[in-house]
Amino acid sequence: MDIQSELKKIGLELKDVEGYTEDMGYFKGEADAVVLARSTEDVVKVMRFANEKGIPVIPWGRGTSVTGAVTAIKGGIIIDMSPMNRIIDFSDEDWIIHVEAGVVLDEINAFLRPRGFFFPPDPASSFMCSIGGATSEGSGGMHCVKYGTMKDWVLATRMVLPDGTTVKVGEPLHKNRVGYDLTHLVIGSEGTLGVITEVWLKVVPIPSYKIKRVLAFFDSEEDIGRTIINLRKNRVQPEIAEYMDLKVLEAVKRSFNIETHGVGALLIDVPEFETEKLSMSLSNPSYVKVAESEEEKEELYKARSYAYLAVKSISKYAMSEDIVVPISKLPNVFKKIRELEENYGMECPIVGHIGDGKPPSYHPLRR
Repeated sequence: MDIQSELKKIGLELKDVEGYTEDMGYFKGEADAVVLARSTEDVVKVMRFANEKGIPVIPWGRGTSVTGAVTAIKGGIIIDMSPMNRIIDFSDEDWIIHVEAGVVLDEINAFLRPRGFFFPPDPASSFMCSIGGATSEGSGGMHCVKYGTMKDWVLATRMVLPDGTTVKVGEPLHKNRVGYDLTHLVIGSEGTLGVITEVWLKVVPIPSYKIKRVLAFFDSEEDIGRTIINLRKNRVQPEIAEYMDLKVLEAVKRSFNIETHGVGALLIDVPEFETEKLSMSLSNPSYVKVAESEEEKEELYKARSYAYLAVKSISKYAMSEDIVVPISKLPNVFKKIRELEENYGMECPIVGHIGDGKPPSYHPLRR
């Protein structure tokens, strides 16, 4: 059966398969066809056709996944959701935004910022990843140490099930206590339950207090570990807390004007009135850079955002692996990873979020 011809017969727009054979994790797939979805109805057509013919389907947001989703098929259909990129509705009274799945995450914040709001979850690929993909992957991000991950911000989704049935899971309500919590079943399901076409998201006002952004370098990973523990003990709730080791910093340095010192650095945002507590928490930093302007803040933020791409650009092959451990165990993790490097002769650049997940409710007070 000529799958591409059959898809054209039912009114679907196709794209060349080339460009959809590999995701950002170097995982490869072999799709028979790529459909450009411009509406939920297009997705319905694909799913009904695929269900009748027994053909596997993979939804494709922007290809930023490093989880290997594209390798799930040898043959089959990829649905490219990027044409579904409309911001459908926004309420500054309900603090809810309704978007199609193909909208790039940073475009949501570009829309919200002039209106005084923002959407906190920000994966490192936020400049190119889609909101549908971030929802399917249950993504976190740099602001998630303070605000939580996608699971804390998605209120509802519209999705197309494998047989082509369209369902709405959840409701655009900040409190929805009726029935099963199917929304959180969908978030993080990685396309295994259906194809997400629309998402309703909570948003919040941009904080009125000033943010202090600091890049602190250290001569030992033990000091980095102690600093992370000190932040907790001193009850500092960062807006951002990110770690980049020297290998990552050197890779990033090629594209960004960043000095490198010691063995690694912590990128930390705190409310300006918590700057003193942050200083008390730093354990023997070798060098501390404080962003003095919005431009410097953005430069440091971009450097972290592009870290994975920077490492990938200087490697013949790179595999990303997310690990999750209690924050108190991070010093042990750094030590273990270095042991693995030595024992197996492989390079393990470390970059990641420190405390990526929703903390207990926290309301810092100006003293």
